[in-house]
Amino acid sequence: MNSKLTGAMRDSAAGVPAYVSYEGLVAEAGLRRRHRATVAAAVVLVLMLSVIVAPPLVGWQARPATVGTVAGVSGSLSLPDRVGTPQWGAWSVQRRPVPAASLIFTAENWWYEPPSLGSVAAVAVGSDPYRLLSNDWGGRAGEEVLLSADGGTVAMANQLVELRTGKVRRLPSVSGTEETFPVAWSKDGGRLAVVGFDGRYVRQPNGVEVYTETRAVLAVWEITTNQLTTIADLDPRTLFYGWLAAFGPDGRILAYQSARTVTVTTVDGEARSRFTVPEGTQLAGKGTWTPDGRGLTLVTQRRCCDGDPYESRWQLRVVDASTGADLATMPFAEQAGLVALRLLGWAPDGAAVVARYRPEPGAKVVGFGVEDGITYGAWTKYETDVVALTNDDTRLLLSGTGEAMHGVDIADDAIASGRTHPGKLPPGGIGPQYRMYIKAFGLVIAAALLIAGALLTNSILRRRRRRNRTVRAA
Repeated sequence: MNSKLTGAMRDSAAGVPAYVSYEGLVAEAGLRRRHRATVAAAVVLVLMLSVIVAPPLVGWQARPATVGTVAGVSGSLSLPDRVGTPQWGAWSVQRRPVPAASLIFTAENWWYEPPSLGSVAAVAVGSDPYRLLSNDWGGRAGEEVLLSADGGTVAMANQLVELRTGKVRRLPSVSGTEETFPVAWSKDGGRLAVVGFDGRYVRQPNGVEVYTETRAVLAVWEITTNQLTTIADLDPRTLFYGWLAAFGPDGRILAYQSARTVTVTTVDGEARSRFTVPEGTQLAGKGTWTPDGRGLTLVTQRRCCDGDPYESRWQLRVVDASTGADLATMPFAEQAGLVALRLLGWAPDGAAVVARYRPEPGAKVVGFGVEDGITYGAWTKYETDVVALTNDDTRLLLSGTGEAMHGVDIADDAIASGRTHPGKLPPGGIGPQYRMYIKAFGLVIAAALLIAGALLTNSILRRRRRRNRTVRAA
């Protein structure tokens, strides 16, 4: 009887689930807490790296509120004698502001993936550091993208960019038009002449649809007060940016051209004079006004001469701003074999500082009315240079290396200073901003691997605990 009872009790006890001892439970709970603490410590470490260590390691820094002052550098602007292709991934002006730039330039062939169309390079004061700006319309420096006289601000399609802060300000809409382009800075930087225009795509006889301006309005924007004064409606077929308008030396008189008519007006819209010019003649550029404010400089294309590789010659001449009659001034050497010639300003010795655009070999001769603009890249080499012209001398001031420069604009203060220096070319390879992104991506990958490793270790330990619990239960 006792043996049967003992056997039954043994069989019944064998069917009861085994439980871990109290000491085992305490030890296991402590182990789980240590594992959770390890994972939490790894996450905290990654967060600390991302907040404290990562930014200086990859080169990131918060955008400074300001960098120097324009007034402190504009008087010492100096023109580098050469520029080169900016690095792919050079610092943007938003990431690394600069006090001012001596010049800006553009070209569509700096990089191919992605293309550099829409990028503007600014060469800053000091050791010629390069900064990039973004331009949605793909405008050319000196034509649709303009540098202020003191080198502190860049105006482009629909926006202003302040170089010392990187801040962007939108250009005003003109008489309800869709787009606003800059056409001229006043010398003191307080006013900007702008053109507002509407357009649409028009199907051509060959079936290609071409964007065509249908309405254009000229206005003067008082930047500080945000006051906009409408000046005149323009012929939308003759919006030759770079050769369209120019402020007088005092900043209160504006000369502009629509079709073959040149008009001189006050910034309040009061016309002072008006005259017509011959076909193929335009205001010469932003340096149109003579330094004394009496004359306007015109540029004329002469399609000749037999034997020239590119049968197009350009001549500057000065006319009276009141009547349009020729003034007796120093003659300027005619420039042969050029796609275009644009007047940037006047050197201290009286020389005309001009940008010269050269044709591609075998290119067909074009004029101002050509589709996409006279300096369009299809027939213009990316070898634009800047020279000082007198009656019998041509002095090279600026050139690009390796077809780096197509469009160019130079700060008026840099031209007026007459100072030049050997340009410091940018290094090759990937620029610092993209290197920063690559480093940041590498840190993200390292952090992800660290967290994944901690989670994997925790998972392995949990499975091991379950096995140990099963063994003890058995």
